[in-house]
Amino acid sequence: MNFFVGHRFSVTFSGIILAALLFLAPQAGAQTAEQQRKKSCIEQAMQLMTKQSLRQTVNRLADPQLKGRESSEEEIFLARRVVTDAFITSGVKMYGQAYMYGFHYWVKDSKVLGVNVIGYIPADSSASGAKTVVIGAHYDHLGVLGGRIYPGADNNASGVAVLLELGKALAYLRSEGIYPKCNICLVAFDAKEADLAGSRMFLSQAVVRPQDISLMINLDQIGTTLAPPERAKTDGLLPKNYLLFLGMQDIPEDTRAAFTEAETAEEPIVLDFTYYGNSQINNLLFKMGDQYPFSQAGIPAFAITSGLHKYTNKTTDTPDIINFNAMTERCRLILRALLHIAQITTD
Repeated sequence: MNFFVGHRFSVTFSGIILAALLFLAPQAGAQTAEQQRKKSCIEQAMQLMTKQSLRQTVNRLADPQLKGRESSEEEIFLARRVVTDAFITSGVKMYGQAYMYGFHYWVKDSKVLGVNVIGYIPADSSASGAKTVVIGAHYDHLGVLGGRIYPGADNNASGVAVLLELGKALAYLRSEGIYPKCNICLVAFDAKEADLAGSRMFLSQAVVRPQDISLMINLDQIGTTLAPPERAKTDGLLPKNYLLFLGMQDIPEDTRAAFTEAETAEEPIVLDFTYYGNSQINNLLFKMGDQYPFSQAGIPAFAITSGLHKYTNKTTDTPDIINFNAMTERCRLILRALLHIAQITTD
């Protein structure tokens, strides 16, 4: 080969490589910028979940005007409005044309109207045939017994408050173009105290077909630090933050790992996947929560709670027993786990 021809070829080839690198460099930079944007949005979503808004929800649901939110009484309508107003304000979408889905159930010889309040965060449109993760919390409670109001601040205004905060954060992320790879259905169940009527009817109504549900997470009594497992105690007296899980023995390992990996807060949260290591109590309580009908239908389901305590199902279950700082940290941990489960990444 002529030296000058070869030299010319070498220069030309080098120029092509350099041009290609220059062409690719902005794309690489843009990808990095997008990753940073997603990280920033996720951090903003975390900060949207505040103890002030958690406190507001719990106070509204446990207000004496709602008379304990018994499903069959007219005051329960006010509780439904708390949920629907929050969905509307946050941008959580409705299934079909409504947030409220009515059903009938029986109390002794009386036919009673119950209403589940349902919203959802749609999956990325590219995720064809996407499954649905259901996150639930019951908003009814015991009402008035013997002339005394049972406010149900922890059981289960606390679970509803966390549900609404998660909806707010997830709706914000979607508004920023950060989509889950699965549909996320948010349900405030009615009539839990009437033999789980709301969660049973949710499945039979098929607002979401049972075969399309890949996982159900129930939030039930999640607001106190009054019943810590041994690993969450400091000096045998002061409870650190913690979460207890019911039914995790039948849950896929990657779901458990999502919570373990999410436990990265500056103030660590102890995760007890065994409910104090007592399988009998675990199994008993599991059958008493809204996760149970899903499990019966063959859907992986579990509950997250902060445990039973001396105020459970008492007239003293009022907002002053709630640890809103702990609830805020729990919200953020659950959201981080959901980001794993829903494959919301910064890649």
